[in-house]
Amino acid sequence: MVGRKPKITTSKNDRKYQRDRTKKMIDSTKDMDGIPNEAPKYFKGIAKETWERLAPILNKSEVVKISDTTTLEMLCVNYEMAKKAYNNLQKYGQVNRIYRTLVNPVTGDVVGKDFCGYKRNPSTQILDAATNKIKSLAAELGLTPASRAQLLKLSDDDSDDGQSMDDILAGSGDEF
Repeated sequence: MVGRKPKITTSKNDRKYQRDRTKKMIDSTKDMDGIPNEAPKYFKGIAKETWERLAPILNKSEVVKISDTTTLEMLCVNYEMAKKAYNNLQKYGQVNRIYRTLVNPVTGDVVGKDFCGYKRNPSTQILDAATNKIKSLAAELGLTPASRAQLLKLSDDDSDDGQSMDDILAGSGDEF
């Protein structure tokens, strides 16, 4: 059986050993660089936009470091996959019609098509798998409400722009 994930916190309301472990982790990684704000060169479109929106937020937390780059990459890739699968479902629906083509055995000409039933659109499975991965990866990076609440306690509240993390995550009316 797997135990709970360690709680990352500096709140006085939480247990001392949790605060000590968090402080030790922050101190031991303070010399590590944060995640680059610029997306990897091979990223395009939705994945690139997602990276450029999340990297600055994650860097503010002081918890997410360069070693977490792969986790952010996978989050961005899966977000793009989920969005494309959703768009496919909007265009073609959750099920596809299946037809059997009737061919003249002598000439090889198509003489008709018979409706055979329905088949599940593969995009439903892609969306389901990507959503589960996004949920898991987002929690690892502190982007779920529960994990974000912990990171908010760790982040520096001396922000010059006056935006809260909730405002930043909400974006500027863009879909996300």
